[in-house]
Amino acid sequence: MRTSRTKEKKILRAIAAGIGVWLAAFSAELALVPIDRTVISRHIIATSIGGLVAVIVTLSMQLKHEELHAQVAMDRAAIVAELNHHVRNAIFPMNMAVQSLGDEAAKKMADEAVERINIALKDATTDALSRRVDYSFRDHSNETPA
Repeated sequence: MRTSRTKEKKILRAIAAGIGVWLAAFSAELALVPIDRTVISRHIIATSIGGLVAVIVTLSMQLKHEELHAQVAMDRAAIVAELNHHVRNAIFPMNMAVQSLGDEAAKKMADEAVERINIALKDATTDALSRRVDYSFRDHSNETPA
């Protein structure tokens, strides 16, 4: 449902841009070119072509933006998946050792720790993919401490 609305909005924006270009060009031609009935139809056709080109350019810009957004989301998902994989691989042998060699209290602590890690990874994945948190590199060398 949401994607059809956003597609409709994008198409309407592109059409509005095309109409805006057409109106601006036609108004400029009416103001600057002497009105001659034989030439006015050619001007209408020429400005209409300009408006259609504006629609096509606007739609292509929106499509490029969508592709860029999808690529960024895929990159974030790959980073989070790789992080998830490495964390689980690092924790698994330790958890198995505690499960096989530890007492009941150690097993309970290990299970709780693994559950907290699972929750943290789920939260980090959700935050990274929804872009609530920016995990990109920032240069902190110019910032003053609080």
